[in-house]
Amino acid sequence: MDWSKAKTILIISFIVVNIFLGFELSKENENIDATLQEDFINNAVRLLNNKDIKVNTEIPRESPNLPALIVEYEDIDPFDLNRIFFKDKGAIDSKGEGLVEIKYEDENITLVNKKLLMYESKNKDEIYDINRQDEAVDIALKFLANVGFSTSDMELSYIKMVEDVYYIEFSKVHGDRYLESAFTNIQLNNKGIRKMERLWLNVVEEGEVHIYINSAPKAILGLLSMNEVYGKTIGDISLCYYFEPEKHDYIKDPREAKEGRAIPAWRIQFEDGYKVFIDNY
Repeated sequence: MDWSKAKTILIISFIVVNIFLGFELSKENENIDATLQEDFINNAVRLLNNKDIKVNTEIPRESPNLPALIVEYEDIDPFDLNRIFFKDKGAIDSKGEGLVEIKYEDENITLVNKKLLMYESKNKDEIYDINRQDEAVDIALKFLANVGFSTSDMELSYIKMVEDVYYIEFSKVHGDRYLESAFTNIQLNNKGIRKMERLWLNVVEEGEVHIYINSAPKAILGLLSMNEVYGKTIGDISLCYYFEPEKHDYIKDPREAKEGRAIPAWRIQFEDGYKVFIDNY
């Protein structure tokens, strides 16, 4: 065997392997998102603290992406509401410009553009003895089921008690993500459901192409310019779908919007229930 030749071949092989490994390492370094590194996250938290914005939750460390969704508002018929809520005994009054009112005894429903539902009851008799939050949530869910709204696509996202009234917020979910800005908000006490507001979205289709947005540590720096969140504490940071009619140029009046495109965004919820959505658009 020509050992001199074999030695040369081995040296060349080692050089090729080293070049390949170096190339792979350099590619890995290029793909590292500096905003997901510990130093960046610590600095982001420090800057928020300087504005008296506290972080009381884990900051997601992922390269975020979701497909866009085509969504449409839930279409609500006033005659269906009268039948389900009041067994067709309510008085329907069309006020014009998309405003309809339905009244029955001590209950009242206002419907705006067939999508924003506002219900109110002035019942004075105590019908419940509520002692815990989970009891209040159970009553709210049963009420929604009784008036024909599915609870399978919603999740409790906030609850608080002020004096004797429970304020409960349910958010729309698609898969394991929130779909904002859809909501079903309920106020109740021992006299039953006092108020309900509902503006709901349904998913028409899911896009094939995923949209990438900034990481959470980078996105939360956007809070530094929002005076309204100074002094608040962040309780949750999660990736969501976000529909904002005002951002659709083809919609002349966002209040008239029927459908549109929901895009990925960071959903930042504070401990007092206030929410902020941050995307790249």
